[in-house]
Order: sequence, then C-alpha cells, then structure tokens
Amino acid sequence: MTSLSTLIATPTEVFVCDACAHVQSPDLPDVQAFYDREYRISLQSDEHDQLYEQRDDGPVFRTGHQASLVLGLDLPDGAKVLDFGAAKATTLRAVLKQRPDLHPHVFDVSEDYREHWNGWVDVADQATYRLPEAWSGRFDLITAHFVLEHVTDPVGILAELRACLAPGGRLFFTVPDPVGNSGDLLVADHLNHFTTSSLTEALHRAGLRPLAIRQDQFRGAHVVLATPALNGETLGPATGAASCAETVRDLLKNWEHALSSIDAAQIDGKTFAIYGAGFYGTLIASRFSEKPVCFLDRNPHLQGTEHIGCPVLTPEACPVGVELIFAGLNPDHARRILPADAAWKPDGARIVYLNG
Repeated sequence: MTSLSTLIATPTEVFVCDACAHVQSPDLPDVQAFYDREYRISLQSDEHDQLYEQRDDGPVFRTGHQASLVLGLDLPDGAKVLDFGAAKATTLRAVLKQRPDLHPHVFDVSEDYREHWNGWVDVADQATYRLPEAWSGRFDLITAHFVLEHVTDPVGILAELRACLAPGGRLFFTVPDPVGNSGDLLVADHLNHFTTSSLTEALHRAGLRPLAIRQDQFRGAHVVLATPALNGETLGPATGAASCAETVRDLLKNWEHALSSIDAAQIDGKTFAIYGAGFYGTLIASRFSEKPVCFLDRNPHLQGTEHIGCPVLTPEACPVGVELIFAGLNPDHARRILPADAAWKPDGARIVYLNG
C-alpha cells in the first residue's frame, strides 16, 4: 500500500538498525520514475487537501497547519524560502498570503506541478530534478514537508540542502513518526521511517546541528529544525537507539497481530462500511474479497467522490442496515475520533477497531 492509498505489486519489508534505530524499507522498483510520473499528490483539484483533524469549530487541513508552523519561525523581512519537494507548494503559498514580503522558490522531482507554480513563483526560482548550483548558500529557510521519508539517500539530500542554506539559515522539515503513527511502517513508498535517534544521526552525518526535534507540533510526525554545524563543531553521537529499536519491533509485532485479526474478521455476509478513506481504511479494504458498502469520512474534499469503486459519504449518511463499521484510523486515536457509541451510528451497528 502506498501513501496515496494505491496498491503496488511489491512486498512490504521493514528493517531496523540496531546502531541508530533507523527503520528502512527497500527502494521501490524504478523509484525515480514512480515519483516523476506516478506520484500525483493532491492533483485531484486545486482545492484538494488532507484533513489534519476535526475540531469543534470546523475541520483543520494539513496545509493550514503546516503553514502555521512555518509562520511561527519568525522569518526576517524578504527572507529567501525554498519549498523542497514542493508538489503544488500549497503550504508556501498559504504562508505568502500572510508574509508577501518573502521570496519564494520551489523544487520537485517532477514537472507535473509547474502549472501550479506559474504566476506566483518566478520561473527563475523554480527547479526540477536537480538543485541548481546557483542556489548554493542562498536560502534563509528551506522547508520539506513529508519528503525525506520518500528519498533513497536521506543523508545525501540533507547535505545538499545544508549547502543551499545561507549563513545562519535554517532547515525546517517534517517526517512521519512511526511511534506516534505506526501505520507509517507499512507504507511501501516510505523508504525511511525515522526515530528520534536516527534523525539525530542523519542530521549529524549531513553536517547539520538539530535545534529541535519535536513530536508535539504535528500529530504522528517529527517536526525538525536544524542549522549548519559551525566549522570545527563536534556533534556528539545520537542516544537512545536501543530503546527506539525495541519500540519499533514491538509495533511491528502489533501490526502482525492486527493484520491477522482483520484477515480473521467474520464478515459472513454482513453489510459493512469503513470509517476513513485514507491509508488505514484502504488497508482494511484490501484485506477483504468483498467491498464495503461505503467509506465514511469527515473530509469535505472526499465526500461525494468514490474511493476504490465505493462512495465516500459523511458519517451521518451511513446507510441503515450497516452491521459493521471498521475504524480505518490510526489505532492510537481511533477510539477518540470514532467512539463506540457515536450518535450517527445506525442501530445495531458495531464498530471494529484495528487493535481489538
């Protein structure tokens, strides 16, 4: 299963390093072509966005949350900012609405996004496939929103980004946290699964000094701020690798049990729906020969569409007669997001959680 909830014909394997607790999966077949021509992030429409969370005052989308984190970095007037792995660069564009003084630059490994950049990013400030040599030492800030988990050489990429930072410049990036969002361990196109220990090791090897590695700013993710190490600065070894590696191995055992439980679920002709039309929901659907009656999702950008041939509805529109509702959500938060006594649940329907 990929991060875009599509199936590819490759096994899912996960390897854990005992030295630094980095977690790695094999490269996809022809990985460069996959990201150049097959990876189509949020190209369904200009408005498409991923739901970050549902609050009492309405939905919060990932772009808005990422933009708020960037805006909190207190950038100087006229700062040169590069969105690395930008895709449509919706986060940078949202930042510019509040900070029009910033000088935007964008980079991606595909030409598919240029039409989304043109008109607000100068062509000279756009790049694809390779970072221009002229960008060396240019940027006050480089952002990379959920990019490094996809690359084959994260240390090499971090070193390239360090070389593009101006003196005193900062690198700000997010990557999934497999401890806070253990489903990340199953994502086929996430070649890297970073722990706090392996993040520190990768930054040090790339000549970067971590200023912060936090798990409380973006649910299920590491939020990292780093700056180039000073000449002659000694960066100590990462700590806590053994504990991180043990935690990951425990999570993998939990997923073996959870997937076995899904496979053993007694559908027996029961009518079922899946709550969540994202990765977890698609993972559940892929384990059954029968299709769900529908997916239920709070994301208004998904409602009214179809996902793997099934309609996506609001939870309140769940059809009468549905007997089972599988929680296609991060198991750590599923019971909070989808309580067993949800008011909209049809009479007699039972909610089934991934962790029992």
